[in-house]
Amino acid sequence: MAEPGTVTETGTIGIDFASEVLHCIARLSGVGQVPASLSLSFGLSAWMKRFGLGLDETVSTILNLRTALLTVSGLDTASEPVPLRVADRVMFVLNLAVYLDGLLGRAAGALGVSPGEAADAVVELLRSN
Repeated sequence: MAEPGTVTETGTIGIDFASEVLHCIARLSGVGQVPASLSLSFGLSAWMKRFGLGLDETVSTILNLRTALLTVSGLDTASEPVPLRVADRVMFVLNLAVYLDGLLGRAAGALGVSPGEAADAVVELLRSN
């Protein structure tokens, strides 16, 4: 599995993409279970096309979001699950997005804020670097 990069590796397009993904996941979390949501699949496809990102860039961005969420929330990196890479790259991206939903919820809980507010804190961290 590729190691997540540092938070500073996310460029402007990556930050905008990251913001869209995190805020959508936060909204979807409020209305039901993200894993069962077709909205996530369609949203990811639309954002990837809009921002001109391929699967590899999307994976990199989501892994950078993982690092940023762990940093902002203060969650223990050693005890946080690490997403495993699967052979099907499309399925891997979808699994990462579902994982990100769970992590966003855990981060929000650790911070004592809503998932949307946790997403805002991550985007602010990414923009400041």
